[in-house]
Amino acid sequence: MLQCRTLRRLLIPAVRAGSQCSRHRPRAGKLVQRWILPLEQQMTRQMASSGGAPGGSGDSSLYTFIVAFSALGAGVYVFKTLKNDKVRYHDRISTLATKTEGQPEESKEQVEKKTAVQAGEESKVDVPTGTEGASSQSTEASPEADAISRPEIPSHAPFLLIGGGTAAFAAARSIRARDPGARVLIISEEDNPPYMRPPLSKELWFSEDPNIVETLRFKQWNGKERSIYFQPQSFYVSARDLPYVENGGIAVLSNKKVVYMDVRENKVKLDDGSQISYEKCLIATGGTPRSLPAIERAGEEVQQRTTLFRRVNDFIALEKITKEVKSVTIIGGGFLGSELACALGRRARLTGLEVIQMFPETGNMGKVLPEYLSNWTTNKIRREGVNVMPEAVVKSVAFQDGKLTIKLKDGRKVETDHLIAAVGLEPNVELAKSAGLEVDSDFGGFRVNAELQARSNIWVAGDAACFYDIKLGRRRVEHHDHAVVSGRLAGENMTGATKPYWHQSMFWSDLGPDVGYEAIGLVDSSLPTVGVFAKATSKDTPKSATEESGTGIRSESETEAVATEVNVPFSASATEASAAATSAKAPQQGEDYGKGVVFYLRDKVVVGIVLWNIFNRMPIARKIIKDSEEHEDLNEVAKLFNIHED
Repeated sequence: MLQCRTLRRLLIPAVRAGSQCSRHRPRAGKLVQRWILPLEQQMTRQMASSGGAPGGSGDSSLYTFIVAFSALGAGVYVFKTLKNDKVRYHDRISTLATKTEGQPEESKEQVEKKTAVQAGEESKVDVPTGTEGASSQSTEASPEADAISRPEIPSHAPFLLIGGGTAAFAAARSIRARDPGARVLIISEEDNPPYMRPPLSKELWFSEDPNIVETLRFKQWNGKERSIYFQPQSFYVSARDLPYVENGGIAVLSNKKVVYMDVRENKVKLDDGSQISYEKCLIATGGTPRSLPAIERAGEEVQQRTTLFRRVNDFIALEKITKEVKSVTIIGGGFLGSELACALGRRARLTGLEVIQMFPETGNMGKVLPEYLSNWTTNKIRREGVNVMPEAVVKSVAFQDGKLTIKLKDGRKVETDHLIAAVGLEPNVELAKSAGLEVDSDFGGFRVNAELQARSNIWVAGDAACFYDIKLGRRRVEHHDHAVVSGRLAGENMTGATKPYWHQSMFWSDLGPDVGYEAIGLVDSSLPTVGVFAKATSKDTPKSATEESGTGIRSESETEAVATEVNVPFSASATEASAAATSAKAPQQGEDYGKGVVFYLRDKVVVGIVLWNIFNRMPIARKIIKDSEEHEDLNEVAKLFNIHED
């Protein structure tokens, strides 16, 4: 517009001069004739007719020539100017339409408005009356429209975490702690954000909240309330926005499963056909609850009435089922089975629900605890109202007359309404085939090095990792604390650290708020054990321990703590010896074991420790295992845990 106005100001004087000359101009026919003749002949005629004197008709023809030539030049100038403006206009539109990566697209109205303003600063965009509000609403709504237009599944994630459990969440937090701008994508088969699994078989069952399946909040043994989720949904960014957020973040892609890994191209394929490329990847796929061959052979009717307990949806479903049926049977006597038996036993006393627990061992947790302590645990669970059936091997299961009938190998039969299978975990290693990763033939899981690496840019953490323990050899651990620590270490190594996994993870099990134990290392009942026990006090319970520590998930407060020095007293005075003899002694069958320490030995070296109703002493136990020393008198070592203090 500025160029057109300038051109107009230059042409006005020339046009006025031409109009004055036209008063002395000959008729139109002669003018046209002159322009058709060659220029030299026109000039000759003009000179001959005028005689060369100025002011005559020759001057009029000269002025006409000048005006015509100026008009022609002005026309060319206007044409080129408009053409260039058109090119610049389209270039500007293309620039506005082509967005740089990370910028949201603009709506059509925004592009047109911005183009109009840039084309002429002095010209204003007129908004018709009544449409100003609509235009502003369109401008404000455009970011939401842009977000919707983005693909739900991003095509690339710098940090890709396969699995939505504890290990993946611990790794994500570790990555973000070391790289605050990192973009982390968690792919989870579940429809929930990452959560803690221990409360599913412990505190949630003791809640008095009638809406517990909706809130999933519970009171810890210390009375404090919390959610099972590590973080609320607002903590995460959406997967579709992850590539665009300024400072990165953690996104969870729910209800998706990775079915194929292309380690050469650094890509994974999901069950819906989508593909995501990555720079670094963590496999934290966890495991799948095992079933029994007898249940798998039984058919659909039996399987519909069987719960393989593992996920939060399993808790929600089982909580409803136990309110509707008259009888439930738990198959399995390990950690999970025994914890569920105690929890449901409490409900049995309140509602009349029949709770049965059966397992092939001679006592509860018979693969972990020495026989005398396993038998004591079985009696404890029976006192909770549970019908415990040891040495029970399931032969077959059938559904008839509205009931499940369980036949045991010794001929016994049990009728029940619902089955709960708690017989272990099978690590999820389906990706090993497509990724070309090694699976350990003895322990299962992906074989990794000391830095938890399976390949140069692939790490494994949690239940699915088979790692090399520098003290105890190759192992695979299925506990919360291991998931936290291994996930954290994998995240650090994914961001440039090269730390080996030296940590001795602990685990714990609570048989309600009054009896619990913590363990570390190799705790296998087939190993020789030495137990030292003392009389317990009211402070020696899981409830008191959590009140003192302030956390219900005990490993959160002491996951990596190690005692800096452990001085084992090798001699004792007569008074101390007498006190030790009366307050700390080897167990006897049938005793009421208040609190104590159980040492597990291999080649006379302590490789595992169980702290029975002794809490907040795990750093000492970790240091004893780390030192790998022989001890002549483990009664003296037990004093380090203050078991005879009131």
